[in-house]
Amino acid sequence: NEAHLGDSLNRVVAGLRDLDHEKHELDPEALLSEVDARFRADLHRFAEARETLAHLYGLQAYAEIMSAFATGGRYLNRVWSASADGYVDEARTYVSKSLEQFEDALAHLETVQGSAVHASA
Repeated sequence: NEAHLGDSLNRVVAGLRDLDHEKHELDPEALLSEVDARFRADLHRFAEARETLAHLYGLQAYAEIMSAFATGGRYLNRVWSASADGYVDEARTYVSKSLEQFEDALAHLETVQGSAVHASA
């Protein structure tokens, strides 16, 4: 599960960075399809492994990572919903907002993983 956490979150961030660069080229239907295709599996995999965070790094780390992850997920859902409803400007705005939150979650994860490595050394 520990490997799933970092791998999944890294893929989500990389995919959102790509999507953030491509968002102005995509119409709402294409944006909707991209969200489904790029993120569903990794978001699910991370969510399934999330309890490992508390076991490995403690409740504070869990709360910080999951707060950013959950907000990023809500923003990505907003991208999907706005795209489905044809609100392309809103969808594009929330791609960037979602990326910021997932980058924050990844930064927290990398910090606690680095601290755990130093603590065991």
